Amino acid sequence: MKVSVILPIFNGEETLIKTLDSLVNQSFQDFELIACIDGSKDGSLQILEKYRSKLKKLLILVNNLNIGLGPTMNRLVANTQGDYIAVAEQDDYYYKDRLKLQVELLDANENIGLVSGIAEFWNGEKVSALFPGILVSKKQYPKGKEMFLLNYRKQLKVVNSCMMFRKEVHINNGLYFTKHHPNISVDWTYILRFLLISEIYGIPEILVRIDRREDRNSITTNKEKQFLATRELLRSFKYEYPEIIAKQDYNFALNTQKLMEVSQFYGISFYLKCLGLIFLNPKEVRFRKFMFNRINHKIKI
Repeated sequence: MKVSVILPIFNGEETLIKTLDSLVNQSFQDFELIACIDGSKDGSLQILEKYRSKLKKLLILVNNLNIGLGPTMNRLVANTQGDYIAVAEQDDYYYKDRLKLQVELLDANENIGLVSGIAEFWNGEKVSALFPGILVSKKQYPKGKEMFLLNYRKQLKVVNSCMMFRKEVHINNGLYFTKHHPNISVDWTYILRFLLISEIYGIPEILVRIDRREDRNSITTNKEKQFLATRELLRSFKYEYPEIIAKQDYNFALNTQKLMEVSQFYGISFYLKCLGLIFLNPKEVRFRKFMFNRINHKIKI
């Protein structure tokens, strides 16, 4: 098989069929699907079994206990046969040319080790946003240190749930998915490390629809855990790569995270949080701008 699609699953029965159907209907068919059920107690296994006749090759792995995303991803990669490894997630829908476009890009550009694309966020009724803005505006990712710092300072700008990477780059450089950080920072950590060894490209096409409904069952809905994991990631990379990440880069990245955290508040709590940030960081203009943008939005409504 040219491509190995890896799919980690944890209690995914509510959305798994939609994801699997989108993979079955890919215009590029020379791929194997390797799924790993990470200690699920629902009907995910039974759903997967029904797709054996619909896919060229399906390998189902089962972790009897929940071991987390990082170790599960490593087990999936270890069982791949393809030259390229494509990541899928249990609650995402993949447009039919996703694999085709990515394979063509990697086949034509040996210097590129990983490729992703544009994601649309679905709130249950409509597309609420497109990500990342740099690709939506038809621009391309920068390279080298600039790309690394972009993804460190302003948080991840690569759609992790539709990335495809060369297995050779992964193996030859000893890459792995960490279990040091909680699940929600696993992909961000992986991509940051990938950026230090290979070029990443973004296809300016919508390749995936990501479920962003408020009532969805997802680890990323645990905001407190997500915020703590992000702060730990920023600290650990600052200590590991002091020759790349200067003090001002760390401070900028931390303030980016503080903006993400305060955005979760509304009403008087939001304004008090913003005023506190402005008082403690008077030189950070983004805090004032963020608060005034919220005020202007309220006035227009």
